[in-house]
Amino acid sequence: MIKLQLRNFLVYFHGLVIIEFLIFFPNKIFAKDVNKNKLIELNVKSNHLRSNNINYRKRILNGTDLSKNEVVKDLKVEGKNLFELLAFEQKDLENKYYVEIDSDIQYREEGVFFAKGNAIIYLSDAILRGDLIKYDLQNKLLTVVGNVIFEKGEQYFEASKLSYDLRKDTGYIDNVYGLLNSDTFAKDFKLELDNNNRDLIEQEIINGVEQPKYVNTATIGFVNQFEDDNNFNITKADFNIPSIRRWRYKTEKLIYDSKTLKSKEIFFTNDLYNKPQFVFLSKNFSSEIIDNKLRLISRNSWLVLDDKVSIPIGRRSFFDRDPLTKWGFGADFKDKDGYYLFRGTYPRKIFKDYSFQLQPYFLIQRALKGKSNSFTRKNSSILSKKVETDIDFSDYFGMDVNLKGKEHNWDIESKSQLNSLNSERFDQALRSKFTLTKRINLNPEEDSEFNLIKNADSKAFIGFEEENYSSSLSSGKIDLNSTDIYSEENKSLFSNFLDFQFYGTYREKVIKDFATEELHFASGFNLSNKKSWLINDKKSSLALIYDVGYFKSERLDAREFTDAFRNSFVAQYNYQFPIWKKTSLDRAIDKSYRFTPKVINQSLRWSTGLQSGLFLYSEGSSQSALKIDTGPVLTLGSYKKKFLDYTQISTKYSYVIKGGESPFKFDSIDKDPRIKLSLKQQLYGPLLFSYDNIFNLNDGTNSNVTYALDVNRRAYSIGAFYNSTDESVGIRFNIYNFDYSGLSPEF
Repeated sequence: MIKLQLRNFLVYFHGLVIIEFLIFFPNKIFAKDVNKNKLIELNVKSNHLRSNNINYRKRILNGTDLSKNEVVKDLKVEGKNLFELLAFEQKDLENKYYVEIDSDIQYREEGVFFAKGNAIIYLSDAILRGDLIKYDLQNKLLTVVGNVIFEKGEQYFEASKLSYDLRKDTGYIDNVYGLLNSDTFAKDFKLELDNNNRDLIEQEIINGVEQPKYVNTATIGFVNQFEDDNNFNITKADFNIPSIRRWRYKTEKLIYDSKTLKSKEIFFTNDLYNKPQFVFLSKNFSSEIIDNKLRLISRNSWLVLDDKVSIPIGRRSFFDRDPLTKWGFGADFKDKDGYYLFRGTYPRKIFKDYSFQLQPYFLIQRALKGKSNSFTRKNSSILSKKVETDIDFSDYFGMDVNLKGKEHNWDIESKSQLNSLNSERFDQALRSKFTLTKRINLNPEEDSEFNLIKNADSKAFIGFEEENYSSSLSSGKIDLNSTDIYSEENKSLFSNFLDFQFYGTYREKVIKDFATEELHFASGFNLSNKKSWLINDKKSSLALIYDVGYFKSERLDAREFTDAFRNSFVAQYNYQFPIWKKTSLDRAIDKSYRFTPKVINQSLRWSTGLQSGLFLYSEGSSQSALKIDTGPVLTLGSYKKKFLDYTQISTKYSYVIKGGESPFKFDSIDKDPRIKLSLKQQLYGPLLFSYDNIFNLNDGTNSNVTYALDVNRRAYSIGAFYNSTDESVGIRFNIYNFDYSGLSPEF
């Protein structure tokens, strides 16, 4: 025991020393490329026209420059509200922005200022151009007519006419078609104070899509589990329109009214090409800026698939990058007694760098039944079997409470779930988790031998998906789901991060092997170093994790609580290399790709994973394990033809060497050897059949046997699956996220 205490002391001491040497590395800001040749060309053209145009000389003699100065003054003073919308600034605007008007010809007639020929209004780092710019000095009315184009950062739209009443702060835009980049929207609409911004923004949107790249997938769906006493049990249900990086949109008219944009009907699509396969149709659409965030509201919404199927989805709200369904319907038969209705709210800023969000529930089935099967008998152990109990009015309601914040470069997050507001059931109704996290960027400078993987997620590893492995994390597992990164021309990529986390959790659900266990209570500290490499199409990742904490949970061999301190050391290494690969692949997708959002990497690859862990418990027990996963992945076909043009087969053998045993049920490591088989096969056109099975070599049982059928398209996919092991059915809907330069013609 003395040796164990000494060992624990040394582990704690080293953890404290590491914390003392935390260093914050700020993110670099990279400037955008500028089309300098185009800028020079336009400047030469403009100077030539000015020097040879008689009307241009006459406007100077007639005092047109004075008129232009009046226009500029009005735009800066009277157009303050418009600039607030464009700039996301709320104070001292009159001294913080730059306005200039440029054109080949300028003149004044009866109190109206005209600018024709390459007419441009420079609004700080934005430009507004058209065939004719007209400003009524008396009525404070700005009009831009013909080939209207607005550009600011990566935000763009073209229109036939723009009209804005500076005095009334109202206006409209006719026949709008544009591009909205959700990733850069907030950054693009910050005001730049440089009066020379014209030299930085004289760029034109490329006519056509260039450098298309699949980014990721946003998933919508639900899972239905069949139980002995329930015919229908939705265990997970979500229908939120996700955050897509680039939206193309069009509408016949946008109406502006004091910081709010409205449209009777507007179309959005994530598809790069025409005819778009996925369209989000919004009727009675509005947008406004609240707390420096863009809020989009659609009163009536439809999903239009391939211009053939329209799915009504009702009212939808989107708030910056946090899409939210205000009203929703779901079911949870374990914690909430069945069906429930919930109401979402937007995150509210409570003070600097902190936001607070509530989501109340009304438990419909519990209220109608007047009984509950989600709790144990009064005064009994929480580990006891749940029984039917009487309820009161407060049991009809539940609540999710989320808190997020930042303190001294540490991210703070608290999530709590209450499946009843009855104070007498608080200990059984509550599930909660608190984390304090800090990330240190250890990536090399850009001029090193590797190119840095930018904006890498904390769970992002180059390589392949690995199963969760019981470890030292507070949840009892390491989640090392990788990010699929496609390498062009055998580029070298590297990422390296050091993560620190303090955690506390109460009644957390832990997915272990093929069951769900409950971690009753845990608090501790986690330190992890995660690296990944991609060199000449060879992918590898390394994770080193140390975790120390106090745990209280159900015993492995009895239905009772036990508690202990746990020290854990876990290492995981993954490696994947090509045995064969097709070299004549397309560089990127184009219009011919109807059934997939990315180029299929046809190859035969071999993947191997090596995982090891040591777990030491203060009551004297320990467990150690070494796990090996290895097997091939064969991918054939381009998924461009209509019949049997895509096949993927993968097999993986898993073998575990284990010593000792955990005192806890939630983190006991399963040592049975298994073979995992996966098959994906195109049948005809967009139809894709999938099959997954995990075969236990010890007892001959099959686990997680899943059948799926999907309709795959370039912009979206929709499908259903059936898991015969737990008798669950699921429906999923995926929307694919793209990045690209340029703009397709109006759809």
